[in-house]
Amino acid sequence: MLLKILLSGDGGQGIQLMSDLICRAAIQRGFFVSHMPNYGLEQRGGVSLAFIQISNSEIAYPKFSKPDVLVVMSDQARERTANHRCKDIGYLILDICDFEKKIDEQKIPRQSQNIFFLGLIAKMLEGKGVLEKDRVFGLLEEKLGKKPNWAENKKAWGLAKNI
Repeated sequence: MLLKILLSGDGGQGIQLMSDLICRAAIQRGFFVSHMPNYGLEQRGGVSLAFIQISNSEIAYPKFSKPDVLVVMSDQARERTANHRCKDIGYLILDICDFEKKIDEQKIPRQSQNIFFLGLIAKMLEGKGVLEKDRVFGLLEEKLGKKPNWAENKKAWGLAKNI
């Protein structure tokens, strides 16, 4: 099994936080993990990328061009990842455009949208036996539980569980 995930969004949207938690949860389950962040100029409004591979055997090279799962959290990220898209069976795109209505209805603030997407990914990866959602949530709570917007983050996580 080799699963390739590409997370993309604007700098400051929490792409690297998401990738860190996914990687840590998969490692705790005993998988081999490769993580290659791409920060670019996200401090100046650029795109932040995280290339993740999760496997039950050693991983030879960390970068790839065609992910199995692509997360797109902004228009700019959608443009930047256009060459990473493919039409293979089983290919999954989680695009913020597909969830905007739900996010707006639930009043999920922008700074918690990454937690919503983390919840969606965790749910999907748990279904594939790669990690446990509760473990990801525990890592998340350990990292952000004392932050002022923890209630909004928990709400965003809960919303993802119900989709």
